[in-house]
Amino acid sequence: MSFSNLTELSEAKQLKEEGKFTDALEIINQIENNEGLVLQHQFGIHYLKSSLLFELGYMDKALNYVELAYKESQLLKNKFQIIDVLLTKSEILKKNDKQKESLEPISKAEELLNTITQVSSMEFKERKGYINLHKGGYYFNIGDLNQSLRYTGEALTIAKEIKNKKLIMRAIKLRNFNNYYKGEIFHNVEYIKQYLTLAEELNDKQEIIGGLNSMGMFFTEKGDFDKALGYLEKGLSLCDETNSFKTIVLLSSLFDLYLNMDNLEKAQQCLDRMKEFGKKTEFKASGTFYRLSKAMILKKKHEKINQLKAKEILKQVIDEENPFSGLYYPALIELCDLYLTELRETNDLKVIDEFNPYITQLKEIAENQQAFWLLVEVLSLQAKLKLIIFEFKEAQTLLNQAQDTAEKCSLNRYAKRITKEQDHLSKNFIKWEKMKISRENLSMRMDLARIDEQIKLLLRKRIYMKNVNNQA
Repeated sequence: MSFSNLTELSEAKQLKEEGKFTDALEIINQIENNEGLVLQHQFGIHYLKSSLLFELGYMDKALNYVELAYKESQLLKNKFQIIDVLLTKSEILKKNDKQKESLEPISKAEELLNTITQVSSMEFKERKGYINLHKGGYYFNIGDLNQSLRYTGEALTIAKEIKNKKLIMRAIKLRNFNNYYKGEIFHNVEYIKQYLTLAEELNDKQEIIGGLNSMGMFFTEKGDFDKALGYLEKGLSLCDETNSFKTIVLLSSLFDLYLNMDNLEKAQQCLDRMKEFGKKTEFKASGTFYRLSKAMILKKKHEKINQLKAKEILKQVIDEENPFSGLYYPALIELCDLYLTELRETNDLKVIDEFNPYITQLKEIAENQQAFWLLVEVLSLQAKLKLIIFEFKEAQTLLNQAQDTAEKCSLNRYAKRITKEQDHLSKNFIKWEKMKISRENLSMRMDLARIDEQIKLLLRKRIYMKNVNNQA
């Protein structure tokens, strides 16, 4: 009996294509221990099971089965199959927060591809495209955006040449995420629509979920809450249908939306669902999503005990998370926001010394990931902090750095805003001098520096940063 004619396996593969991961897994569990399975069937079962466990968020179990499939593929000696398994292993490692380890199977796949002589065949070109895509994903997740865009572009070129829509879709998604970090996607929803349209054409439910989530985040950031809610509820409904590990991402986006709407009751319901989801999945990011969201809702409640609890949670997330994680940046900016609130309430300059190291970390993230829009925002925030302690030259220097960065990177909206900030400082210089003499309280200084406006800009962008890496 050939691999393709094993009825139950074919049925399970079809159910996976339809996004019915649990149903497919039930069939695989029933047949994997059948007697008389030849090696090719065993490989097919174990490889499919690893991908199903991955889609359901059981990353450790998925890794065990992909290792088993890898050993079997080596015995079968089909180089294209071995490459596929290695790339799947890399994907699982990446989602299991093992970024460094995820490069090794990609490198092995590339070495193996280079031993194949049929370079003009469709199978060769397709694998070359996927290897470039995975390399692009690896570099994106460690913050090297230039390398990521290079390999993503090569993957997209190959995908268009061989007319592989799935590869085109995934390359467009990764390109979009790269462009987001470079500040080029905030006002271009067409990029997201292009990706979502391809996902719908292919009926790839996991990617449809990702596209709906991106649309929801886009409209949340724009303040169009009704549109955002429509996309996110549709995405969550699809998560429920497929039991996708992306459920936690959609719940997080809905949570952010409800916080923006000041609907704490709905936000709490999302938080409760996130906690329950975390209990039944091995997707490691789930617990961090939950803790970060818990800190954010505690912040909203304002009582000092809640603020202290939120601060403690955020510091734990920062201590434990990888700096290149999409959850690291939101934790930092939420913590800085808490410190600014404390600064306003206590009028104690020592608070600035406490959170300056976190501002420095934000700046390092921006520089390492070439997220130049973020670098501009952080430089602007640092300038405002210098203003409130009357270090005017330092403030002007930081604003000049922000202006230069925005202009060099063609971030025209940011450049215009920094110009306004410089004008605002110039027009109010006499006020600042008078405040310096009178030692006006910190709250008044913070108002004149418009620090609250700056932190709000960073808080709005955190929604993307929180979820993008967990979809890439």
